[in-house]
Amino acid sequence: MPTSLQPSPIFGFNPYKAVNLPFHHSSHPGTGKSQEVSEIDKLDDERQQLRIEHSKSLDQLNETKIKLQKVREELQNLRKTRDGLNDTVRALKQTRDKLRDTSRARLATLRELLKKMSDRPHASIAEKELAALEWQVQTSPLGKDDEKRLMTKIRSLEIRVTGYHKVLKLRDDITKQREEADQIHARVQELAAESQKHHADIVQLSEAFQTLRLRREEQQKTLDDLKRRTADTNQKFLQLRNTLTDDERREQRQKGEALKDALKDTAQKKLSKGGKLTLQELSALYEGTEE
Repeated sequence: MPTSLQPSPIFGFNPYKAVNLPFHHSSHPGTGKSQEVSEIDKLDDERQQLRIEHSKSLDQLNETKIKLQKVREELQNLRKTRDGLNDTVRALKQTRDKLRDTSRARLATLRELLKKMSDRPHASIAEKELAALEWQVQTSPLGKDDEKRLMTKIRSLEIRVTGYHKVLKLRDDITKQREEADQIHARVQELAAESQKHHADIVQLSEAFQTLRLRREEQQKTLDDLKRRTADTNQKFLQLRNTLTDDERREQRQKGEALKDALKDTAQKKLSKGGKLTLQELSALYEGTEE
């Protein structure tokens, strides 16, 4: 073999280019490797399915969270309205009770006043009689005894008329207070019924809220489980893919070495017969010589 020839850089031999084997498709896969390829395909399908389930589960969880927020806001508004109605009812009850207490006190005063009155003629009759006596005193000449008698009677009538007016005012006040108390009581019943309806809505909505909260917790557990399963499957997939990649590289190196040896053997046979060598044969030959 001539020793004056030096290998040229253009003759660099790359066994990975010479033997360019696609991933997962060796020319003669062994049974173990075929099983590994089948397993990685299975893991990849499982990863895709888990991703789909994860996305669906996440959408369901987000939908439940939106519903929960909406129900929570409705509950807050209902409670605020109900509490406002209850405050109004309490205030109205206090006003009603004060009116009733005042009317009862005035009724007691009226009864005591009526007990002290010996007779109960109509107020207008006493007023007419009083007016007539006052006119008589002013227009008729009276003796000292007659004037004294009339003035005594006038004072008595004045007391009676004043008492009658007080009785009438008390009766009028009592009637007005009772009517006002009755109106407030009717309003209290109306607002209490409205508050009760809001309370019933709150109870029903609270049950729906609890149901949604339990659903959210279950969906969160499902989502967490899918995340865990996805991570585990992805890890298995990457580990197996890396294993196959290492095996593929090792197989490529072995085939590259075999091809290089074959090219070297061919080159030597051609040289012995004076044949012309290809660039790959020259590269394999000179790399073998350097070694």
